[in-house]
Amino acid sequence: MSKSVSRAAHRGTPRPFRAPNASIAKTIAGSPFDKLRTTLSGHGKLAGRITLASGIAAGALVAVPAANAAPVAQEPKAKSATVVQAPTLQTSATPAAMVTDIKQLERAVEKQQRRAEAARKAAEAKRQAAIAAKKAAEEKKKAEAEAAAYAASQSGKIDKAISVASEQVGDPYVWGATGPSSFDCSGLTQYAFGAAGIELPRVSRDQAAALPTVPNDQVQRGDLMFWGSPVYHVGIFLRWENGQAIMLHAPKPGSAVREEAAWDGWFAGSIRQA
Repeated sequence: MSKSVSRAAHRGTPRPFRAPNASIAKTIAGSPFDKLRTTLSGHGKLAGRITLASGIAAGALVAVPAANAAPVAQEPKAKSATVVQAPTLQTSATPAAMVTDIKQLERAVEKQQRRAEAARKAAEAKRQAAIAAKKAAEEKKKAEAEAAAYAASQSGKIDKAISVASEQVGDPYVWGATGPSSFDCSGLTQYAFGAAGIELPRVSRDQAAALPTVPNDQVQRGDLMFWGSPVYHVGIFLRWENGQAIMLHAPKPGSAVREEAAWDGWFAGSIRQA
């Protein structure tokens, strides 16, 4: 009769983790994943999914240590970004179940990607809005500066004078009147240009003497038009209309400030060159 040989008890003794041996690799190679992948090798995306599943399963077999292995101390880990948790895949699962799990994983990944893309687009939209607001503020500031510069320029002053004179249309002519509700011819020009920051003498002949004379065909909007020698009347040139000069002036007693075609015999005095 053979004698039983006593062996050292291993129960309760931790077993060290060992790398997978050839038998494990053989088990994985002969698993349903490998067989299904071989069968579906010509079916594109589905075959790729099975390959992924078999890799996950193989990794599970290799990576999980023995249940009685000694615990490994874990160092604290830094907080990481939220990741999609893959569904648990069992090596004994049917191919159909595996495909279903992989589809669930793909949908979870796609959902996370859509959220990330939406967040990226929202951040980009906010950045673009900030850029647009800054640009609008800069353009407004620039426009205000340009407007102020124009208002201070001779052209801006002339436009202002014409605007002021136009506001007096309908006011009565009164000899010697300088506004604000009645005018004579030179009183109107002095009042309008004075409001714009351009000083003119009181009477028409002195205004003519203070301005450079230019050829009539070179007259520009806002220049003054004079009559007589010595000068007795003044108006403001506005525009050419069908070859006729149009002026704004206070004509004579019994009339009012108005626009009309220039009388014959006028000559121009340049406000722009003053």
